[in-house]
Amino acid sequence: MKKSGVFTFGLLAGSLVMLAIMPFLNNNAAIAQGYNSYDDSSYSTYPTDDNKYQCRTGPFEGFFVSSVEFCKHVKFDDRKDISRDNRTGTQGPPGPAGPQGPQGIQGPPGANGTQGPPGIVNAELCPAGTDLENVYVLNGTTAESCNLSRITCEECFEQILTPDQISAYLQQVNPSSPPTLEEFCNDVGPGGIFDISESVFRTNLAAVDVEFEDIDALIACLENVGIEFSP
Repeated sequence: MKKSGVFTFGLLAGSLVMLAIMPFLNNNAAIAQGYNSYDDSSYSTYPTDDNKYQCRTGPFEGFFVSSVEFCKHVKFDDRKDISRDNRTGTQGPPGPAGPQGPQGIQGPPGANGTQGPPGIVNAELCPAGTDLENVYVLNGTTAESCNLSRITCEECFEQILTPDQISAYLQQVNPSSPPTLEEFCNDVGPGGIFDISESVFRTNLAAVDVEFEDIDALIACLENVGIEFSP
């Protein structure tokens, strides 16, 4: 009978000890699961004005909390894909080029260029019958300005032949009394004193060592100034 009373007393005492340490065990379990970051006001072991709801499942099972959301809230992050070594990976290849943007607005017009020199004004038309017929020349010019200056018969000889060749040719024309170059030019041609043909003229020039090219040039010059040869 005495042993039964001692056993009953020990059982009651053990139960009281377990009830006393249960809150600490539950708090340690919550800390082990990563919930030690909640302060004491977030949960309690008895109902209060703020903590009215008792969790029946989850990490706060047996505790009173302010909202049932705390009973199923998981704070810690157990994702396995987070890199722990804080290393930077290799850079990937560049992406494709984007589409071409729209055309920009037109810029402002450029500055004006420098003004050119003034053109010829007050020009007048050369009259008919002149060398520059229907060609505009400066106003105030005379009719003679519309005619090109012509060389003379003497100038044709002097520009193409040498003085020795001219003297030798005039000797061929009249060996007894050679004319001067001016006398020859004034009376050469049909009806003149020196009425000669082109063939005779060529023969006499060749006799005093005038080149064929110079003979052709001299004949063309004389014909241009109006000298005519007999047939």
